[in-house]
Amino acid sequence: MPSGQIETLSEIETAWHKAERESDKRALWRALAQGGWLRACRDAVRKDDRATLEAWLTTDDIAKQAILQFHGAAAAQMVHTHLLCGLAACQARELAPRERLKALPEVTSPAASLGFCHDLMRELLGEPPRQAERDLSLTVLLVDTVRNEGVVATLTLELIPDGSRELYPVPALAFLRDVDFRRAEANARGCLAETGLWQKGWDVRWQLQRRDGKPLFNLTGPSLGAAFALGIGKLCAQ
Repeated sequence: MPSGQIETLSEIETAWHKAERESDKRALWRALAQGGWLRACRDAVRKDDRATLEAWLTTDDIAKQAILQFHGAAAAQMVHTHLLCGLAACQARELAPRERLKALPEVTSPAASLGFCHDLMRELLGEPPRQAERDLSLTVLLVDTVRNEGVVATLTLELIPDGSRELYPVPALAFLRDVDFRRAEANARGCLAETGLWQKGWDVRWQLQRRDGKPLFNLTGPSLGAAFALGIGKLCAQ
């Protein structure tokens, strides 16, 4: 099965066992980062398959843990967040809309804020994202590391109510950021929090799209840190 067609958690295991070479495993992990994990967890939520989600969370299954840990601790933690949010989404179906956040507190971590987990849970349930109070778009330049050329993209920042001054991406981009990119996010958030422009009670959700319509494969380096800081400042000052 081509890695781009993976739709379930069981298909992930099957594809991994067939990936004999290290390069095959790296290619499979890239496909999982570009939507595979999200689709597989959404499938489990649709089937209310809590047993499978829980099985991936247990540390006793060495085969599953090898897949989770293959790309490092940060990526493993993000998969863990997806699985926990999948379980929360299954539980949320049984709750009234205003009660759903009660399923999320134990899911959050330093790498995944409550706001991100709320969006991820809605995504896994097949629901639209939370509505923004307002948004702001900036033109930014990315570097295509494969072709070694500049790529024009649009960075969209959305001001989300009922937050806690957290900055996070839409779920589709969660796995694509390297450590330097995540550090640039954190620095921009800290800078704006200190200025007083970013008031308590609001989150900022961001998304990034290439102007040529091609998919993003990875987000590396600190180059967007200034764009985050500038954009958040303008968004909060509106």
